[in-house]
Amino acid sequence: MSCITPYVILASVQHEIDYVATPQETLLDLLERTKRSSVPVRRVLLQLPGPPKCPGPFAAFVSGRRALALDLYLLLHAGAASAPWDVRQPAMSWARMLELPQTAGAESTISRNWTWLERQKLARSERDHRIRKMYLLMEDGSGREFTRPTGGERGFFKLPYAYFHQRWHRELKLPGKATLLLCLAQAPTFTLPTEHASGWYGVSADTLQRGLDELRDLGLLKTWTRAKKAPRTRFGFTMVNHYALQGPFVRAPIESSAKPFTGSVT
Repeated sequence: MSCITPYVILASVQHEIDYVATPQETLLDLLERTKRSSVPVRRVLLQLPGPPKCPGPFAAFVSGRRALALDLYLLLHAGAASAPWDVRQPAMSWARMLELPQTAGAESTISRNWTWLERQKLARSERDHRIRKMYLLMEDGSGREFTRPTGGERGFFKLPYAYFHQRWHRELKLPGKATLLLCLAQAPTFTLPTEHASGWYGVSADTLQRGLDELRDLGLLKTWTRAKKAPRTRFGFTMVNHYALQGPFVRAPIESSAKPFTGSVT
């Protein structure tokens, strides 16, 4: 007697599109429940407070090449919009939102990435029947229970849902994703010296530069250069790159001048 698994059933109805939720429909179901258009993320994810300031848990996503884990984490942040800061969905549902194949292998991939996030102390899980319910933990990797960032708390940035709605999570490579988050944590116009990328964020100068180039080439970042006084240099000045996010991630008109970034994200 043959065994008909859920994967066989799923494959048999793929042509009946009305019966199967699409990745976009599954994504909208999660995001529209939150009644907001962006997700606040504390800057300690990127950089821990000092002195001295040092890279936050974010660095592990980049060094470990964990692009999928980063998207899962951001989706959890988006979906866990109220106490107890949890999302209860099957692994296949998460896989569908991220446009992975609807297979047992995709479910295993999602499960492995949840386990990795738990090891980073950015999330925890509970078993609710056969479903792994995921809970947010504080962004600093301390393992503390999550609390809502408040309006008076300056130490957070907002990731627009356009990141998912417009499929930038599929378009961007890991350097672009990482650099986008770093850019969102800055002022509307900013500098981002690549030579400090490793010490400040645990990201190599090469990775940051590739991310800046990727965002620029996709029309998500405007770049211009200004002269800056530099008494110790040969000619008394140096050229500094300035940036401003564009498209769905723009936050304010480009100012006539930009203050250099000091390395602090608080």
